Amino acid sequence: MVVLSKLVVGILAGLLACATATARDDAYEAWLMRVGDYETLYRNWWFEAVRGDAAMQERVADLLLGPHGRETRARPYEGIQFLYRAAVNGRPSAMRRLAEGLDKGKFGLRESPDAARCWSRAPADFDARLDCIRLTDFRSPRARLACSELVIAPFETRPGRRDGAAKARLCLAHKRPTLLVFGPPPGKQALARVREYKRHGIDLDITGDVYDEDFEVFRAAFNDTIVAAIDAQRGHGYMEKLSAGIEARVSGEARTRK
Repeated sequence: MVVLSKLVVGILAGLLACATATARDDAYEAWLMRVGDYETLYRNWWFEAVRGDAAMQERVADLLLGPHGRETRARPYEGIQFLYRAAVNGRPSAMRRLAEGLDKGKFGLRESPDAARCWSRAPADFDARLDCIRLTDFRSPRARLACSELVIAPFETRPGRRDGAAKARLCLAHKRPTLLVFGPPPGKQALARVREYKRHGIDLDITGDVYDEDFEVFRAAFNDTIVAAIDAQRGHGYMEKLSAGIEARVSGEARTRK
């Protein structure tokens, strides 16, 4: 899956600045609820939730999974995505609600007593939550977020090596191994590479072509952790051989088109 670059996310931040300010206006929110405008309420809360505010993620989940969820016009599986985000980010109440869903197979989650027990303990430690994430599964593949859509608060405010390795371990536990690739908006060759890696269960995240030193440190630690984990699972040198084979195929197809 090709995801939004940091540049595009920055543009969205500007466009939605007014909405995020409104999201903190209790009187306005109360009025929206009173008149039944849950769609606007959802839009006002969405950006803070996506950026990694765990409390807002849980708030959005409560809205989408509640009796007015359909009135927000959100996609059916977004409610569980936001509840999952909040649990991953350490919200104890979200973890307990996720545990209930896993115990009964609710909200599009795959029933799992082991995962339910894990989340019901509301682990405060990040590594302990990774154990719960490994046990968690979804009935619909569309409900499983891309790696880039999982933000570890308060990590990634100034991304560095520690955060890169931690984010990679999160994505691996989440069963979305991903490589972060420097580059402009994808053309035909880049999209062909994305499809090829996807066939082997690996996502390429094209992050944009604006250089940032902190992010490059983050990227190196992230990719090194992902490659080491895949090689450990599939055999030493697997990723190097896979990448070389994909590059040969994509380059060959490009020459043929010419």
